[in-house]
Parts: sequence; C-alpha cells; structure tokens
Amino acid sequence: MQGWIFILLSSLCSVVLVHFLKLAEHKKLNTIRVLTVNYLIASVFALFISWRHPELPAASIQSLLLPVLLGIGVGVIFIVNFFIYSKSVFHNGVGISVAAMRISLIIPVLLSTVIYFEILEIRQWMGIMLVFLTLFLLLPDKRKMWKEPYSAAWLLVLLFILTGIGDASLKIYEAEFSQVMVKEHFMGIVFLSALIVGLVTLLVNKNWKFSTTEVYLGTGIGIPNLLAAIFLIEALERLNGAVVYSSANVLTVLGGAMLGLFFWGDRLTKFQWAGLGLTVVAIILLI
Repeated sequence: MQGWIFILLSSLCSVVLVHFLKLAEHKKLNTIRVLTVNYLIASVFALFISWRHPELPAASIQSLLLPVLLGIGVGVIFIVNFFIYSKSVFHNGVGISVAAMRISLIIPVLLSTVIYFEILEIRQWMGIMLVFLTLFLLLPDKRKMWKEPYSAAWLLVLLFILTGIGDASLKIYEAEFSQVMVKEHFMGIVFLSALIVGLVTLLVNKNWKFSTTEVYLGTGIGIPNLLAAIFLIEALERLNGAVVYSSANVLTVLGGAMLGLFFWGDRLTKFQWAGLGLTVVAIILLI
C-alpha cells in the first residue's frame, strides 16, 4: 500500500510542477530567473540529502571524471528542457506537453535494447511503433510547422527528444557509474550544473532583478521537482519497476490533461484527444 501512495505523491508533484511552469508563463515572468531559483533550491536540497551517504565508494579521480562530465551534460539538458517545457505548456497546453514528455520513454527503452541488449517483448515493440503515431497526432498545425521553423509544434518535438536524452543519460549513469558515485552526489552535480547555466545566462544578459513572485514560483517548482524523484525512488524500493513507471507516467499524463482542461481551459482537437488516449496505451505497452 505504501508503494502506491508514493506513486500517487510522485505523480501529484509532477502535475504541481507543470502547473507552476504554466503560471510563470501566464504571469509573463522571466523563465530563466524562475528556473535558476528552481535549481538553486534543488542543489541545496540535493546537498542536504547526500549527507545520508557520507561514505564514498572506493574510486579514483580518473574513474570519477566520466560520471562528473555526464552529470554536467545532463544538467545542461535539464535546464534547457525545462525552458522548452515552460514555453510548451503556455503555447501547446498542459496535457499535450506532459504527454509529449512521457512518451519519450521510447528513447531510454531503445538505448537499453541497442546498447545493453535488454530484450523487448512484443507488446513493447508495439508500444514503440505506437509512440510515433501518438506524437504525430499530438502535434498542432502539422502543415504550418513545416513552413514556420518557430512554430509551437516544434516545442513538442524538442521536448520529446531532450526528455528522452535526459532519461537515457540517467540510464547510462545507473548502468555504468552507480558503483563509483552515489546517486545523491550525481544528482547534485546535475542540479548544480543547471544552476550555473542559469546564472551564466543571467550574467550575460545582465538580467539580475528577481521579483518576489519569481522567487516564490522558482521555489514552488524546485520543491516538487525534487520530491517527485524522491517519492519515485521510495516507490521503486517497494514495488516492481514496471508497475511504478507505468503507473506514475499514466497518472501524470491524466493529471496533466485534467489540469489543462479544467483549470487552464485547454482546448484539444479530435486528433489530440486521440493522441492523448494513445499516449496512455503506449506508456503501458512500453513498460
């Protein structure tokens, strides 16, 4: 029973997070400043929870170089992806953006198959094929996006790709480097790198005037951002990974869709409704 509670809490945090991103765009706040505060909170909290593992694995400086570089790369991807996510929920709606993120599971799944030789079942191959149809259905103004390189539809494509790369990078850490660096320290490097990218961007643009609302919303994003991961880990310690990932993703997609429809007044086309439904099916098949 505890495992299911943690799954529900993780999904709830993910939906709260996207709500705050939408709110930041709705209030026309500076997205980079909000995300920088988010990763400041995330970095401090990651440092705090890393005290649970004061012991370090026996590892040389050479063996730590690659996971550190990976963590820095993932941090850059994270803040860029969050920026795109924020813009997408504003232009494309909450439910569609969440769905585009969640079906990106196809990328780490394919990585596991091609590089780590994990065998896929027939239903998972069906899920992979369904993902491409789902993404196509979710895209708004399909004809327009080919004529306009800055169409909002491209935000969904970038969101799908970058989220998948980020998740695949975490899979690489788990498979290759978890024996030389504990996950709390690795995530600390990820969050700190994202924070530095945000600070450098603000420095270059000379845009340091944080409003009180931006600080509050950045904190509001940072806390559920971390808690979603923590609750997911807690669930994984109690239940089968397939159950956890499929349930959490489906609940988040449905929660995001309900938030967008009933709170933010998102309007979906018939094709997008079909894509949203197939997203749930694809996630269940992929896991």
